[in-house]
Amino acid sequence: MYDLIMSPKDPLWPKMIETTDIPQLLVYKREIFEDNRGFFHEIVELRDLEKVLGKKINVVQSNHARSKPGVIRGFHAEPWEKIVYVAKGEVMAVIVDFRTDSETFGKAVKIMLGDNHFNTLYLPLGMGNSLCAVGSGDAEYIYLITSYFEGKQTPAVYYNDPMLTKQFGGWPIENPIVSEKDASYPTLKEKFGDQVDFSKFSWLSS
Repeated sequence: MYDLIMSPKDPLWPKMIETTDIPQLLVYKREIFEDNRGFFHEIVELRDLEKVLGKKINVVQSNHARSKPGVIRGFHAEPWEKIVYVAKGEVMAVIVDFRTDSETFGKAVKIMLGDNHFNTLYLPLGMGNSLCAVGSGDAEYIYLITSYFEGKQTPAVYYNDPMLTKQFGGWPIENPIVSEKDASYPTLKEKFGDQVDFSKFSWLSS
């Protein structure tokens, strides 16, 4: 259901795309062209992603979020596909599979974005996404989405759930800046325990 239509072993696979431990969660990284003026970098070409996903990506909105050093946001699963790029600063992003019918449900993947990384991240529907601003300056988080924001409540999980943090080694911030909302969300087990058999997934064992 969540498979890509191509394999990375296929000679036609776009060389700038890397897969992760979560199906369809992709890291996109193009070459940096530098000179004495600075650099040029193509953030994303949608046709590359569309080639391996086997469908069109219909971007309808672009957003920009600024996070101060030490801020943690997440985990939120908004009702759209998302393409993320950090234009300035450094971010540790952790993505969790919230798809209750997925073979990687509850799997957490850590990916570094921003300064010195130049990664672009493609998130399919059903991902619980987060960010932690780990640099010394503000993080400028730019993202494209495939549906308009309608203000509806979306699935969210406690940012410091031990079941998740143990998978990626925990947040590298001792006293993070977190919103009241993010600090009050249920754990993964509280949110999905009546829908999913957690014992089926080794990474969710206590």
